[in-house]
Order: sequence, then structure tokens, then C-alpha cells
Amino acid sequence: MDHLFNQLDVAIVAGEARYPADPPFDPPDDYPERPPHTTRLDRSNAAYRMVREALWRLGLDTENYGRPSWNPLGQLIKRGQRVLIKPNFVLHFNAGGGPLEAVVTHPAILRAIADYVMIALTDAGEIIIGDAPQMNADFAALCAQTGMDALAEYLQHACERRGIRFQLIDFRQEQTVYKHGIIWDRIPLNDPASHPVCVRLGDESYMEAINPSRLYGADYARRQTVSAHQRHRHEYVIASAVLASDVVISVPKLKVHRKVGTTLNLKNMVGINTDKNHLAHYRIGAPAEGGDEFDSPAWDDRAERRLMDALLGADRRFGKQLFLGWRAFRKLYHRVSGKPKAQALTYGNWRGNDTAWRMVLDLNRVLRFADASGDLQAEPTRRYFSVVDGLIGGDGEGPLHPDPYPSGVVLAGFNPLAVDWVATRLMGFDPARLRLYANATEQMREWLPGFDASQCRIHSNVAPWEGLLNQAEPVFHFRAPAGWRGAAELYEIADEARATTPAPLGAISQ
Repeated sequence: MDHLFNQLDVAIVAGEARYPADPPFDPPDDYPERPPHTTRLDRSNAAYRMVREALWRLGLDTENYGRPSWNPLGQLIKRGQRVLIKPNFVLHFNAGGGPLEAVVTHPAILRAIADYVMIALTDAGEIIIGDAPQMNADFAALCAQTGMDALAEYLQHACERRGIRFQLIDFRQEQTVYKHGIIWDRIPLNDPASHPVCVRLGDESYMEAINPSRLYGADYARRQTVSAHQRHRHEYVIASAVLASDVVISVPKLKVHRKVGTTLNLKNMVGINTDKNHLAHYRIGAPAEGGDEFDSPAWDDRAERRLMDALLGADRRFGKQLFLGWRAFRKLYHRVSGKPKAQALTYGNWRGNDTAWRMVLDLNRVLRFADASGDLQAEPTRRYFSVVDGLIGGDGEGPLHPDPYPSGVVLAGFNPLAVDWVATRLMGFDPARLRLYANATEQMREWLPGFDASQCRIHSNVAPWEGLLNQAEPVFHFRAPAGWRGAAELYEIADEARATTPAPLGAISQ
């Protein structure tokens, strides 16, 4: 870990729970340090103001604060370096029908970060904004709807004027098209700006402790997922732009997640992997069979799993039509039987998922220790920083179907687990009860001996929040996904809420 920075300091800034409407999301005030190419102001841009205050509350370059020379990221980023800004651009719509701003990182947060990165780079280097969203995400539509396309155009010109290179990259190798709830077509992508690099973790992988034969990735080609993790291989396919970066700035959304509990910095690294079938999301079957796909499957749950494997591979010529026939039969069966089936939690979307957290922690090891060639090193190969977009959070059935939660916060810090721990607690959950964070603590202690997230120092413009980790009452009451209700909250929930189960939403999820 990089000991130039205090790994236990986390900033929380409270402000307005709204985003500015007009890209490229200019700053709200004539700050002394703002880049000279900024000629407009947007008084409604609370997001910019909150990011700026978070940097100040972390104590960055305090001696120059309020002066044109203030350079808060100057100790993290040096002139001429390559900086990756990694948002959460998971999907171009809210699958639950709500607003997109509850699903993805808002570009207004990215604008503020990019301005301070430009200040730190001075007149040389590169800024990349990149992600590998969900397989069926329309990256162009996402950029158009959020204003990311207009921001990218602004950053292209602003960086050119300073001698800095800028790129906006979709890291994925392929985009899928859904029809009738299943993958119907595939569109090759493979942006030459970021070719894939294989990274093998071997026995350093958290997957080493489990049987790979039941692994399921993000697609129907289960053989590819199993092969990636057989024979102690544990292979991931990482965007070269990630591995070639000197600094990574993670910018996740404050949001819940159906497979791991909450999705913040650690889970955000799923988007550095370019081939989704290298990502093990769960193990097929029920726990009694060695799986974690279901909590209590009925015969038709099991049948659907077998038919998905048999019929929906890319090489199955008539499999899609046959599978849709099965779906029609299943629907008719439940209608004729006359009694609604008690629905199992499926696709690993519950607290019993013992696979997804392993994949997440593997990717965080890759991020910190893999070099540009994909070889693991003994020391970190790049520096790290985090800014969490929590102006509008996502609760309920996240990450793809969330309801908006107007939390009105920005968090920042140098340690992903420290920030995630504080953010999860802020949301109203106990991170120690989530497998992802409990196991991440052990991983972090390998890299930072003695790490203790409970000792995080919180710096906030809301004084009581600085004692957040010692308070019994949560600040926010985010609703957990159905498969997690009653298992992670710091607050009491109604029995009927605890028993609620979601509608079937498909096999693919980030």
C-alpha cells in the first residue's frame, strides 16, 4: 500500500440531493484554482462543490487552499502520468423503471474530478474514463442520456489545450442484445484503445478454496467460466488501459447489490474485466448440493437451470426457441396448478452467495498488484483514490433495479475498504455482517498489517457523522435487496418486508 496517504481517513460531505442539468457540468463558483479554460459557471452544480469540499476535508494541500496554486491531487498524481477514472456505468436504463441517476455514476461528479486531475497533470499525461458495463448495456445511449457525451467532448478540447490526452473507453469485448428476456444477438466491440490482457492469480485467488465445476459467469457459456478457474489458473481478462495506468480513481454509486449486499469501490472493479464469462457470479444449485444459486429451489427452478445450460449456449441453433417454449409451459403450469409458488431467491441474489465476493476481491488484487503485462508484483503497481457518488443513491433491488434514495452525500478516501466500510455503515448496514467486507478485511491486512476499519477517521461537514462508527443509530435507512433483508441492517424492519421476495429478473447481473 502507498504510505504517503492516510489509509484510514474518509471524508463525508453532505449537500444537495440533486444533479445539475446542463453538461459539461461547469463549477458553481469562480474558485481560485479552477482551470483557466473554464469560462462558464453553473450555480446549480452542488456536485462539484461537494467533491471539492471532500478533497479539502481530507487535508489535501491545505497550505494552498483558497489560492490559485491549490492542487489537492498533486501528491497522488504527477505530471505526465496516466490516470484512469473508473465510474460505475453498469446499464443505460433503470431495469426497475426508476430514474437512471439511481443506477450509474453521474458525470457531474466525474467533471469535478477530471478538473483536479488536469491541474495535477499540469501539461502532460493522459486521462481515461473507462468501464466495462453489463453485457447488454448500450454505452452510447448511456452517454447521451447522462450528458457523458457532452462532458467527453468538453474534456477532449480542455485536455488538448493543456497537452493532455483524453479518452472515453468501453472496455467490453462484446455487447449483447436481449429479446424475450434472453440473449438473442451479440455485437463484437473490442475497442483497439484498450485490448484485453490475461492475468492469472493462481493460488492467490479466493476461488482456489472452492470447486470450480459449478461456477456460473455472466452468460450461458458456463464452460468458459469453469475453464478460467480450473487447474489453479483463476484467470481474468483486464483492459490494458487499466493495467497501463499509474493512478486509478474509483467513482462508484452509493447503491445496494443483490449478490454482495452493497456495491461501492470493491465491487466497482468488476468493470475492469473485459470478458464477463471470466467473472464467477455464483455456483449452480442449492447449498446442499455445493451451490449458492438458490435458497430453496423447487423442481421448476432446477429444471430451468438445466435447460439454460443445455439450450442457451452460443452454439445452440434452435435452443432459444426451445427455451422460450419451456418458459411458456412453466407459466401455464403455475396458472393451471391454482396456487402461487413460493418463489426461491435465484441467480445467487441472496445473502447465501459465497462466490461473488471472491471474484470481487480477486479483481482488487489484480488492480493493485498486476503490472502492464498482467504479471503480479510484490508491491502495488499504481496508486488509488476514491470518490463515491451518493447525491442520489440506489436502494431496494440494486444494482440494476434500484429505487432512488436522496442521500445527498459525497465520500472520498485513499483506501477502498475504509471508504466502503464507512459508506455501508452510512447507508444503514453493518459491513461486518457482509461476506465481502469481512473477507476484504483479511485481504487488506495482508497489504496493510493491522488494518482496522473500525478505526477510520471521518471528516465531515456534519459534526455528528464524525462519530458514525461508534453510533448505534444509522444515518440513512437504505432498503436491502429482498435476499438480504433482515440479515444486514442496523435498524429494525417489518416482518413483511423481511419476507418479501423479488420477481424473476433474469440470470445476468453485475
